[in-house]
Amino acid sequence: MPLSLAKLCDTVKARLNRFRTFPGGMEFRKIPQAIIDRYARNGPRSLANRILLLQFVWTICIYMLVIAALWFATNLIIESSIRHQGEGWIAKLDQLGIPLYATDNPAQLKKSISFLRDFPEVARAKYLDETGKKIIAEYTRKSGLIDDFAPLTDDMFRKLGRVDVDQKTSIFEKSGHSQMRIIMPIWVKSIANDGMIDYSLNRKTGERTETIGFIELVLDYSKITSDLNRNIFYASMLIAVMMLVAAIVARIMIRWALMPLSELEEPLTRLANGETDVTVKTSGDKEIARIGIALNTTIGALKERDEALRRLAIHDALTGLMNRAYFVDRLGHEVGRVARAGGSGSSALLFFDLDRFKNINDNYGHAAGDRLLIQVAKLLSQRIRGNDLFARYGGDEFTLLAYDANRNNIREIAESFIALMRDYVFYEAGDTIKIYFSIGITFIDNGILTTQEYLKEADAAVHQAKMLGRNGYHIFTRDTHGITEETGVGWHQRLLDVLRKEQTILYYQPLYGLKVQHENLYEVLLRLPDMEQKVISPVAFMSAAERFGLMEEFDSQVISKAALVLAELKNPQVVLSVNCSEQFFAKDDIPGFIDKIVGTHHLEPRQFIFELSQSYIMRNIDGLQAILTVLAQRGYRFAIDDFGADFGSFNYIKKLPVHFLKIDGTLIEHIAVDKIAQRTVRAIVDVAAELNIQTIAKNVADASGITLLRELGVDYAQGNYIAAPSPAIVQS
Repeated sequence: MPLSLAKLCDTVKARLNRFRTFPGGMEFRKIPQAIIDRYARNGPRSLANRILLLQFVWTICIYMLVIAALWFATNLIIESSIRHQGEGWIAKLDQLGIPLYATDNPAQLKKSISFLRDFPEVARAKYLDETGKKIIAEYTRKSGLIDDFAPLTDDMFRKLGRVDVDQKTSIFEKSGHSQMRIIMPIWVKSIANDGMIDYSLNRKTGERTETIGFIELVLDYSKITSDLNRNIFYASMLIAVMMLVAAIVARIMIRWALMPLSELEEPLTRLANGETDVTVKTSGDKEIARIGIALNTTIGALKERDEALRRLAIHDALTGLMNRAYFVDRLGHEVGRVARAGGSGSSALLFFDLDRFKNINDNYGHAAGDRLLIQVAKLLSQRIRGNDLFARYGGDEFTLLAYDANRNNIREIAESFIALMRDYVFYEAGDTIKIYFSIGITFIDNGILTTQEYLKEADAAVHQAKMLGRNGYHIFTRDTHGITEETGVGWHQRLLDVLRKEQTILYYQPLYGLKVQHENLYEVLLRLPDMEQKVISPVAFMSAAERFGLMEEFDSQVISKAALVLAELKNPQVVLSVNCSEQFFAKDDIPGFIDKIVGTHHLEPRQFIFELSQSYIMRNIDGLQAILTVLAQRGYRFAIDDFGADFGSFNYIKKLPVHFLKIDGTLIEHIAVDKIAQRTVRAIVDVAAELNIQTIAKNVADASGITLLRELGVDYAQGNYIAAPSPAIVQS
């Protein structure tokens, strides 16, 4: 390292070390890092700023390297130049000193050395004797300090004075204050006595070289390095200014070049905030234009997705009509409007219920029932007035909100629907089936009743229409107390009585094991008693129970009675599978409720399987995950009903403690001839096996279906072909 650079480094280190002793010095050293951290946390995150920061850091690095290289190179050049000059002066001193050494005249030596006064770089010059200890003649510059160089040892003088080498040995030493010492020997050559008088051709003669003294020269080039350092400082400042100007120009150019990219920030921010009403410019640079096209494509896809989600949120997936939630919301708005208007400007609520729809499902399957609902929805939609709202309310029920209706035009509307259905024929499996429905009507003309109360009135009216012979309509009359009492708001009072008297009836349908099984599984099916000592299927009352918020009580009663049956059987191998509604899982402390029942009857939790529909799970997976996990940890098991209606459902199964998959009956009914259904069931079984989940096939129709399901690897089969539901458990 050049002496001046070493001196600079030492000075900087000394200043820093001294600064550390100041109060707060160590804390001050943390400031640069704190600034960096603050920038990293709160600074801009734009690409332009990042590029400019990298450019700035790179420029500083280049600047430091250039200055260091310039400093180092110039110091080397100065030292080399001074050394060459010193060698020249020593050569001249050697030339002048040899004759004077021979005459042993110190005064002449001192005079001959005086020419060095003209050279300010020479700080000191000495003629030394052959031992190097004695100074024969000396010149010392009057001004300036001279470093104290270490004296040479005798051994070093002996090595320096050797004459058995081709060239003189010299010593070069540098001090820390830009000074250099050069020491070289003075040689003299002499001819041996050749015997001029007694000369002989046979005698060998030659020269003899010996060291007669030494020359020591101290050179001081501190002024040169000082001037050089000053010039380098000025040059570095000039370079820094030029680089700063270049950085500012580069900043402007980079910002200009990245301006199209910066313009994307605003639409991207809006898009990140959920706005899809955004359009990105596609003009300008080719790369930016492609980004804009890609973003516009993505935005278009998001708009389509949002529109699809909005449609799904308010439309029925099967028929495409408005769904129950949307209809109830709009009905609530209309009820509020009528209430604010004081009962003027009435509307009508029509409740449609298909007659004997359950027979279609039981005899032809749920797929046939779905096709019937789709056709009926399309047929009735043809008679809907422009401003009226028509919706599928649930199951086989439809609702219509007729605005600006009165008793005259509402009869015409109802009769037109009845007449439309009289001409309708449903074709299924080669059969011709006549389909009818009953209509219940109530007027929204009261500022006191609520939305649910109007729905109860319409439901009561439709049941009254069924009692009057079906395939007709009935208008609810609030003044007719007999009707109100008999239909009582229809099913509502009847269902309340069943719950209060605990008249729910349990039927059991076995699940046939297609493999070696160690448990006897039965599905628990809910029935209600009718007035003719028969039972009513859930199809007849389930929608009303859901509408009136009674399903949680029904499910609780079913679980209690099922536990009592298991306790009476005293067979731990019997397992009951109970269907649970959405309202039941909204119940408080479900684990505590179930544990109390199971503990009271001394049952094992594994004897209960709780079935939840696939559609309910997919809508409420986050809310169900925690409670199902708690119950599963206690030993209860769970089944997903109607699995396969949405094949993407594999994604959520892994999040839930599921033990059984009940494959949707529409996939099983015709599986013997339906290749697509076979492949779908095979895929479900394979994935279920990977997840250690057992599979159950519903609606098995014949022996060939059982054989095929066994080949596909299904664990259980269920259906009326195997065993119809019965009021008692038949153990086998």
